[in-house]
Amino acid sequence: MRRDLDAYRHLLGDQLAREYEQHFAEMRQKGQINKLESIAVRAIEIIAAGSDGREDFVTLLLTANLLDYTVDDKSGELISGSMTTPVKFAEEWTWARSVGTQNWRLEGIKEA
Repeated sequence: MRRDLDAYRHLLGDQLAREYEQHFAEMRQKGQINKLESIAVRAIEIIAAGSDGREDFVTLLLTANLLDYTVDDKSGELISGSMTTPVKFAEEWTWARSVGTQNWRLEGIKEA
């Protein structure tokens, strides 16, 4: 199982990429894998958008549910979460790009 950012690093802002890299390193050190499965997005709403002249941004409210659990990477034993009961969540995802480009990057995620 891949636990690195290679495939989607270009879609993340620098700060968020650093946070994810640190999280993945900590999980590898603990010998754990966090699994996110059966993701079902229920609603997406634009809650903010604008430009400061240098960057355009848009913030989306995502409401979804998914299976979120952690297993031991050798035994597959469940450490936390549930493999069968989905969790519901709402998060604000902020995307930004330099004015005049099409290269949107995810700059932040926070609980709503």
